[in-house]
Amino acid sequence: MNIRSLLLGHSCCICDKIILGEAYQDWSGNLACKKHNACFCSSCGRYYGSKAKEMVPGEWLCETCVKNVPDKAGAEKTVSYIRTFYKQQGLDIKSHIMLKGVTAAQMANLHSAQARGFVELPPDTDGYHIVVRRYLSRAVLAMVLSHEMLHIWQYEHQIYPPDAICEGFCNLGSYLVMLSIHTPTAMGQIELLNRDTDIVYGDGFRKMKEMYEQKGFSSVITYMQSYKR
Repeated sequence: MNIRSLLLGHSCCICDKIILGEAYQDWSGNLACKKHNACFCSSCGRYYGSKAKEMVPGEWLCETCVKNVPDKAGAEKTVSYIRTFYKQQGLDIKSHIMLKGVTAAQMANLHSAQARGFVELPPDTDGYHIVVRRYLSRAVLAMVLSHEMLHIWQYEHQIYPPDAICEGFCNLGSYLVMLSIHTPTAMGQIELLNRDTDIVYGDGFRKMKEMYEQKGFSSVITYMQSYKR
């Protein structure tokens, strides 16, 4: 988002210098000089300031996220939380789920530079593996896992809808989980969902969200089951 002359005199959250000319603003309201356009937290998407930490080369976390990266036990608790949340909505994910943490560079090699997680296929005899970026805060990890776990639910039930429906449904799940967590970072992830202009992930999410708001989650599940093969 471009912010022009009315913000002259405000300090940049990255270099702490007075902003002269155009600036950018992230979802949380942080302002940064235009030259810092690439300096986003690799977890939540905020601009990172002087207290950011480089976890591995090229992968920076903002001051908020760096304090909230869960360990292995914490990540597994997040899986359990999401599983329970979905079950309360009438959606039961039965498979055993295992996590594989990777760096952003490794994720780019395995899948894409934009990805924060994906489900490995086919599953092995023990269940499904979700490959996920290692340095994510609790809320952002929940955002990613809640999306990927709905892919697993679709695989369990042999549901194969068009891409926009598939990904929109998974993003709807992330949206609902973020609402339940309701921290500033979680609500920021919702803001990023709402801003997504991608015809598959963004438009698909808005289509499924509209159905949810009009008919409820049980009707969304029924709709998804219509794509069962």
